[in-house]
Amino acid sequence: MHPAAREAAAAPPPIAGGGPTADAEHRGVRAGPRGVTARAVVLGLLGTAVLCAVTPYNNYKVAATLLGGNQFPIFALFVLILLVGLNIPLRRLRRARAFAPGEMLTIWTMIVVASGIPSSGMMRTFIPGIAAPLYFSNSQNDWERKVWGGMPEWLKMHDAEAAKAFFTGYPRGQERIPWGAWAGPLFFWGLFAVFFLVASFSVANLLRRQWVENEKFAFPLVTLPVLLAEEPEGGRPVNGLLRRPLLWLAVALTSALHTLRGTHLLYPTVPDVPLQWNLNDYLTVPPWSQIGLFPAMVFFLVIGLSYLLSAEVAFSLWFFFLFYKLEILVCAIYNWDMRAPLGWYSQKLFHALQAFGGATGLLVWTLWTARGHLRAVWRKAMGGPQSSRIDDSAEMLSYRATVTGLILSYGGMGLWLYLAGVPLILIALSLFLTTLALVVISWLVCQAGMLFMAMPYGNIDLVSSTVGTASFKIPPLYTLYNAEGSFIYNTREMVIPSLLNGAKTADAARFPVRPLLWATVASVGTGLVVSAWASLWLPYHNGGGNAMANSWTYSTGPQLPLRIFGAAASVPYVGSWTNALHILGGFVGVFGLLAARSLWNVGLHPVGFLGASTHAVHSLWFSFFLGWLCKRLILRYGGMKGYATALPFFLGLVVGDVLNAVAWVVLGYLTNTGYNIMPT
Repeated sequence: MHPAAREAAAAPPPIAGGGPTADAEHRGVRAGPRGVTARAVVLGLLGTAVLCAVTPYNNYKVAATLLGGNQFPIFALFVLILLVGLNIPLRRLRRARAFAPGEMLTIWTMIVVASGIPSSGMMRTFIPGIAAPLYFSNSQNDWERKVWGGMPEWLKMHDAEAAKAFFTGYPRGQERIPWGAWAGPLFFWGLFAVFFLVASFSVANLLRRQWVENEKFAFPLVTLPVLLAEEPEGGRPVNGLLRRPLLWLAVALTSALHTLRGTHLLYPTVPDVPLQWNLNDYLTVPPWSQIGLFPAMVFFLVIGLSYLLSAEVAFSLWFFFLFYKLEILVCAIYNWDMRAPLGWYSQKLFHALQAFGGATGLLVWTLWTARGHLRAVWRKAMGGPQSSRIDDSAEMLSYRATVTGLILSYGGMGLWLYLAGVPLILIALSLFLTTLALVVISWLVCQAGMLFMAMPYGNIDLVSSTVGTASFKIPPLYTLYNAEGSFIYNTREMVIPSLLNGAKTADAARFPVRPLLWATVASVGTGLVVSAWASLWLPYHNGGGNAMANSWTYSTGPQLPLRIFGAAASVPYVGSWTNALHILGGFVGVFGLLAARSLWNVGLHPVGFLGASTHAVHSLWFSFFLGWLCKRLILRYGGMKGYATALPFFLGLVVGDVLNAVAWVVLGYLTNTGYNIMPT
């Protein structure tokens, strides 16, 4: 059996006792007469604006549970649950006014697509990175001369007072946003952002038919929203999923636990129930003590989502994390070099390089398996004699618009980098890394249900470890790092996986996807404007970034590239050709596993290998293990009937975590005490 078919066969079966289905195609969702309606778009834009306005304050001032923070933002699902609840009285009073499944999924998609913009999807790095060079540079570190002084003037902020106030705040009564200081750099850096977003929409449309219709990816993060939006059968007030007692039992259990833990934060005399442990406390003797960060965290939402995954995918997500720790252990035993990558997004450089090779292998495999579809896209775009037989009317964009978008976006990013002084070889590498990020992260989210993921490598990691930095000027390297840092280093909230998830909801609810595209474009545009304003308003009106609760956003993160390239300016990083062997090994390993599964139906799923060293997998591996273990035991002793019977309980874990997270966000605002339920 082809791996894609095997994945589809392993997806959730119909819920026992009738009601919705949760298979890979979500066939239980009944076709609604409405999808992208005017009221759905208005509510979607309103929800987007609220989320983007509140997120910086929530994340950095209060340090509450992240309303976004991943590819399954709790705010979007909470809005969907509210709409489902609102439909109950609407159906009784005037049924025609009730929200159709397509309308609710449109609103959910619009919020999800824009949810990352005010945080790690863009603004968390984008805004502080503009003001940081002028504020953090001084005569001691000499960063202006060493690092950023040679950048083009159109990329710099020139108002030192405005830069300082961003981090320290204005005096009381003089709070304001100095738009004049920000207008220039925001415009020019924003051009790169627009090119990247156009590339995201274009690549999403390029992949949609191949992954949704041809390979039938699982899209685990879409399952619960589609089931919640399903129309009730037989005139009932709620649908089959919401009538399952096991779902509400899970909601009750998670609520009781989170109430106890949250109350403990407010009143320490109340007993706590720990949900995370540091396994390093038990590994204190060499070589075990060199194994690095080794947490075990329980997130009920992740356990619930992992129950929807095929067994081999869920197994891979925790197995390769332990395999990575075994690699470190072997290196410690033999005293082999294990330095960290410069970008600090991976614990060890060897895995950063292996992951780059593996991602390249996955990209090559993806292009090969989609070769027929890509050939059809090109023929339709070029308008040849066979183009009339290729139908692209059901796509988000026409294939001609898709190819045009790819040319304009990649050409725009390349030209922008060239005008910024970046060498052509590094521009080519950066555009390749952008493609890896767009395709690989989307693959991890849409096929494996990864809640969030980061790239464990960057341009500087590849260059410094192989050819070194001595032959490159520092200012272009710094510019390139900042451009990549805002969009492809921390990919936990990228736009493109959410676009593909949204396209899958349209396929499930059977409403046209093209109007949904324009709704998401409006949502992203709204998110950009509101997020930029909120990201500037927060520090300027609340004592500066140094007064915020998140030191990474306003101190550690902005200074990281200045420190990296300040050091490189003094002592260039020396590379070694032997590090290319790690890249080759990662390529052969991932490509070989994919080929073995396709040709001989053997071998591990490679999904877990690609991010084994990242913060995401360190945070989620134990919850994936628990979800995998629960599913294995239930299937072994209860069969498919037991699995289907238990499914509402695991979906209830997700619903319970979301409802409690939102409740504790509100309580956090009232008490100034944040209780984090979701992964941070």
